Amino acid sequence: MSTRTVPYKLPPSHLSKPIIVCGIIMALSASRRFSAFHGQLLSQSPTLANAAQWLQTGIFWFLYGAHTIESAIFAKKLKDHGVSILSAAWWKWMVECFIGGKFCFEHFEGIVKSKIL
Repeated sequence: MSTRTVPYKLPPSHLSKPIIVCGIIMALSASRRFSAFHGQLLSQSPTLANAAQWLQTGIFWFLYGAHTIESAIFAKKLKDHGVSILSAAWWKWMVECFIGGKFCFEHFEGIVKSKIL
């Protein structure tokens, strides 16, 4: 357990790109207007439209569920490293974790290791 807090820094590009992709997929999966297969194909096939809606709903619940669990685990990690829940850094880390999932853990570990060295 660290007595020093871990500041928030923007993730490096090799981690920011997948975090952005995760955010886009989460936003699209939450939108009822969006469907990757929208258009002529879906309007002509009710079965395909139902399957696309089912897939979108599944992706939504999987991503939001997984990222919620990861955020709860990450909140404990932040506490263990002395990041106060009232700090701006805590909120920035939590937003990144909810959007980026596992990539936030990699980002955080990189910062923690760099502080130790």
